[in-house]
Amino acid sequence: MIIRHGGPASTDILTVFREAVALVCEIDPGSVSATTTFEQLRADSLVLVSVADVVEQTLHDRDGCELHIDDDALARMRSVSDVVDYANARIGR
Repeated sequence: MIIRHGGPASTDILTVFREAVALVCEIDPGSVSATTTFEQLRADSLVLVSVADVVEQTLHDRDGCELHIDDDALARMRSVSDVVDYANARIGR
């Protein structure tokens, strides 16, 4: 279930994801763009699940959004923009 309370814009979701990747992977968030692939990040499935958890928690705490990024869907995603598009679709954009 998705609850939207004036949820974040696409650019905000990208920023949240970039910051989550930087935190989990210990890299500069400036090195992550919408076109960055998970292969380029050398992010395996465990890293991606950790990043998704940070994104979900941040959006919940900051914007009141109840977003769940499904593990099976995450496994099919290949780039940062895939996650942003997925989040936007579930937040009602």
